[in-house]
Amino acid sequence: MDTYFYFCHYCGKEYTPKRRNFQKYCSNSCRTNAFMKRKNAATVALPSITTNESTITKPTKIDTMSLAGVGNAAAGVLAANLATNLFIREENKPATKKDLQEVKDLLLTRYYPILNLSQHLNGAKPFYDLDTQQVVYLSNRR
Repeated sequence: MDTYFYFCHYCGKEYTPKRRNFQKYCSNSCRTNAFMKRKNAATVALPSITTNESTITKPTKIDTMSLAGVGNAAAGVLAANLATNLFIREENKPATKKDLQEVKDLLLTRYYPILNLSQHLNGAKPFYDLDTQQVVYLSNRR
């Protein structure tokens, strides 16, 4: 390993080489920048015209919608939905708006039926009232 310093061929900074053989650049970024500089020098560059106004750009082409593109999108959505239905169990599927509405309706109900208590003598069924936290008997006659 060399114990003396070299000068970077790109930035001119003094450095100690990290490799055994002669190292031309102090870092990978200097090596990459030197390559890009050599590559751009090999191509013919057109002179740039500067204006007082902001840079003038070409208007972008607006992509038009085609029947083939719509068909490809529909086929992709169909394939994704089919794969979801085939390979994902029902309990692992994401919740839908209907599922969320059912949970909301379940939470907003005040009375829950109690199935392990018998009916009252007049035929009223037992329910648990969430507001009062008591068992109440409600009849179907209203």
